[in-house]
Amino acid sequence: MSNQLLSLQEYSTQAEELVNSIGIPSQPKVLMEVNKEINSPDASFSSVAEIISRDVSMSAKVLKVVNSAIFGLSENVDSIDRALAMMGLKNFNKIILTSSLREALGSFPGVEDFWSHSMAVATIAYYVAAKTGFQEPEQAYTAGLFHDCGVPYLAKKYKDYPELAEHALSVVHSDALSGATKSVIGVEDERYKTHHCAVGYVVAKSWNLSPAVHKSIWYHHYVHLNIHENDTVKKLSAILILSDYIGSHIHYIGGGNCPVEQEASWAESHPEVMAELQLQVMDIKDMREDLEEKIMNLT
Repeated sequence: MSNQLLSLQEYSTQAEELVNSIGIPSQPKVLMEVNKEINSPDASFSSVAEIISRDVSMSAKVLKVVNSAIFGLSENVDSIDRALAMMGLKNFNKIILTSSLREALGSFPGVEDFWSHSMAVATIAYYVAAKTGFQEPEQAYTAGLFHDCGVPYLAKKYKDYPELAEHALSVVHSDALSGATKSVIGVEDERYKTHHCAVGYVVAKSWNLSPAVHKSIWYHHYVHLNIHENDTVKKLSAILILSDYIGSHIHYIGGGNCPVEQEASWAESHPEVMAELQLQVMDIKDMREDLEEKIMNLT
């Protein structure tokens, strides 16, 4: 991503126009109510369960996510109360967020690849955050879940976008970093005068996600972390960039001109990420191997 493509003011305005032409899905009322309740000092399982149970459709979607491979529960869960008891409030909030975003985005070209990659990166980001001492792994999960949420908008708006979608759901290869080839962000900007990072930023802001999350979304294709003055944004961005790579490596997303590099090559082209997270090449390989089976079994 060149400096020209980093102008928040210019590109967020263009992205807002694109998103408004399709319609921004507002943060669901049930999600706002659950967030408010979970953050209350008097939060209880029963009050959260009561909020979810009021919405039959959301309850069904939540239970589907709860019983998917991502959370690896030892038994099938058939009630919101049981899900809460097994997951805890913070983990349950991740499920509500995931279900809400799925419902809001609906169907679009490449929907299965999109969700496969987004769920993988969210799961990996939570894991990497915990491994590297980030204080809010739930925030990392949210950043991973939303990081490519601009892709569906471009897919819905432009008939030719699906040919770029596979590259958008990938990482920046060293060829693009060196300028030998153009990154997907540059191609998107050339065609549409905006890019999926900018659109994702606008959607994340409209859902009232934290500034650290929507800024990390904007910059998840930009490997130079020194652009960030805030330490939380810097570390969250590093976590997201690494998680995007590991997710792409596991799924072999990013064919054609954007092959997935081996750990050593990737680490060499991402020195600031490696330094921020205090990792060595073998650490990345170990993380990928730890996560591989879980990610490949996601549904």
